[in-house]
Amino acid sequence: MKHETQVELLNTVLAALETGRDAPIISEPVEVPVSRYLDQGVFDREMDTLFRDYPLVAGHASQVREPGSYILSPWDRFPYVVVRDKEGLLRAFLNVCRHRGAPIVSGKEEKLAAFICPYHGWTYNLDGSLRAMTRPFNFPGMECKDFGLHELPVAEHFGMVWVHPTPGAKMDVPAYLGEAISTDLEHFNIGGLARHRKTQVVKDANWKLLFKTYLDRYHVPTMHKNTLLEYYRDAVNAHTLHGPHIRTTAGLVSLPKAREVDPSKWNILNYASMLYTLFPSTLFIVHTNLVSINTFHPIAPDKTLWTHEMLYRPEEFEGEANQEILAKRFANIDWVFGNEDFGIAEKCQRNLAYGGNKTHVLGLEEGLLAVFQQSIDRITGVPAKKVIPLAVAQ
Repeated sequence: MKHETQVELLNTVLAALETGRDAPIISEPVEVPVSRYLDQGVFDREMDTLFRDYPLVAGHASQVREPGSYILSPWDRFPYVVVRDKEGLLRAFLNVCRHRGAPIVSGKEEKLAAFICPYHGWTYNLDGSLRAMTRPFNFPGMECKDFGLHELPVAEHFGMVWVHPTPGAKMDVPAYLGEAISTDLEHFNIGGLARHRKTQVVKDANWKLLFKTYLDRYHVPTMHKNTLLEYYRDAVNAHTLHGPHIRTTAGLVSLPKAREVDPSKWNILNYASMLYTLFPSTLFIVHTNLVSINTFHPIAPDKTLWTHEMLYRPEEFEGEANQEILAKRFANIDWVFGNEDFGIAEKCQRNLAYGGNKTHVLGLEEGLLAVFQQSIDRITGVPAKKVIPLAVAQ
């Protein structure tokens, strides 16, 4: 992140601190139909567009440094495997045997020397080519060269591995994220971080209902009064829109202390957390020495696989005592997300089925939820109740 950007963002949240209000991102309350979280047709349309046409975060690049190392998709609706081949090239394939569709990687393999189907033993090289069929006399006239694995676009950018769900699609991650967010992620040197732990849990709520808890500052004083409020009390947020992506500067309790420091010496992470909504379904939360990566994998209109991975700066957590502190921080953050935020989202999801509310009313401090939904509606082509009135240009 450029220093002038840090100064600009901190000045924005400091100005908001004077009024006690975020800079508005919508100009009036907005209603979102609850059918967005219930309707199978809406869900199917999201799967056919949002989760087919855009790059997705596969994981931290440290997982695929060595030949044979791999990243396996946790999501049955998009079963891929990313591998570093023997020549050092990063490759991605559908985790689907070309014979009868069995998964060729289980996740139990420490490293891969080849892809071997557990069903009938078809063997593939790490470049995806079919090396051999077992008992080939069963397949007269068929040639191995015609039955390679379905390859997917894959790339490494900003310390992360990105994969595109559609074979043959063009993927330019820096262009997709835009200059501002790409510059920020490059600055934070995510590739130089170490992986601590990753959890994955199925939540009984629509993926958007879960994701929107991260975009909602309005609930923090109530929902998190005994947890996150300790770090964000009386603070404010600033938001910038970058196509469908959102950059949020979330002021910490230390924010007022920035006034005592020469702006030329400001480090934004001393006074705020940076949140990046990477459309469609990943959220980066950047702290001074930690990065929390949350991704939502839709299963059904009312069911979502949530993954939470934490990265950390290894020089700041050396030794057994510091590793214990790190483990505790991860457990605390994971609990807040999984139990407070998503616990209430699951209860909201259950209540939707009773029809008490036809819409969700979003106030000015929930403007990001409306903007996020507008981006989804625009891409899926699902008609909105009305155009969301923006207070700032997108």
